[in-house]
Amino acid sequence: MPDHDSAGDQPTQPDGPEPAEERARPVVTRRDFIAGAGLGVAATAVVAGGVAVATRQGAQTVPAPQPVAQTGAGGAVVAQAPASAAATQPQAAPAATTPAAAAGTLPQSMRRVTLDIDGATRDVVVDVRETLWTTTTQKLGLNVTNLGCDRAQCGACTVVIDGRAVNGCSVFSARLGRGQKILTVAGIQTSPTAEGLHPVQRAFWMQGGFQCGICTRGFIMSSYALLQTNNNPTRAQIAEALSGNICRCGEYPKIYDAVESAAAEMRNPPAKTQVVLGPPPARSGSPATLELQFANPLGSDEFIGEVDGALKLLDGVEGVSGNSTTAKVTYWPNEVTEDAIRKQFADSGYPVK
Repeated sequence: MPDHDSAGDQPTQPDGPEPAEERARPVVTRRDFIAGAGLGVAATAVVAGGVAVATRQGAQTVPAPQPVAQTGAGGAVVAQAPASAAATQPQAAPAATTPAAAAGTLPQSMRRVTLDIDGATRDVVVDVRETLWTTTTQKLGLNVTNLGCDRAQCGACTVVIDGRAVNGCSVFSARLGRGQKILTVAGIQTSPTAEGLHPVQRAFWMQGGFQCGICTRGFIMSSYALLQTNNNPTRAQIAEALSGNICRCGEYPKIYDAVESAAAEMRNPPAKTQVVLGPPPARSGSPATLELQFANPLGSDEFIGEVDGALKLLDGVEGVSGNSTTAKVTYWPNEVTEDAIRKQFADSGYPVK
């Protein structure tokens, strides 16, 4: 072992020329290494731009292309280390924006459709699994269909789409935004009064073709679809057309009667009542009087007022006066006859002799 100088702890160089490889290798003693790193036996130091890990088992060095600069004996090793690997790594490109996250777009399970319901267009965003009943009732707030079984078995939710009766609980709203005409029980009524009812609606009302009412809307729409193509169906044809509707109350005889009554009205629609505005036209001629005796005397003279109100419903009757046994009728002979007056008395429950 060569002796070391105590002042600098540098090795004594032997006399004579040095090999080329010795001159090229930097002179770094163990003391210089430990002093420059400022660590213990197990240390990590920047050496020649790399990372040196000194442990009891050995050291692992990752070389780098930067040179080493030595300050002198006993000094620290100074090296210019490159930027950290994390800093030199190129930044990852941001994740591409998905179409669903872009502004103004919808998820793949949603659709924006325009529904034509009872002649009015309505824009709505629907799920592809959403039924027409769900859209009209829960999203649009329209009270136009009833939900029965929700399995397309009872027909309570029936609507008419392009002339065909279909179940609103099983047709998807996302498939109806292509110009289809959707007609509900509210769309066949022309006004909110009794005069505005469709003949099918009026027939169900007058014939008592309902009980609890859950199935009534569906029966009306199935009957409507039938009578649009056949206004004179047989009982068998009516039963076939309504076979997709169930009445749990068992009102089938009255339902069939209602369909037949509606068909008769549609074949021969009644004349519309002419509404005359303004004061009534002036009457011609002079009024006449007629005295009649009640077949059954009234309970008291005060009941003659009720008789007067009942007889005035007949056109041409001016009024009735009298007592519990006698009625004096004032009327216009050119507008009403005596026989019509006597019949009105009988129909009102006050027969006369």
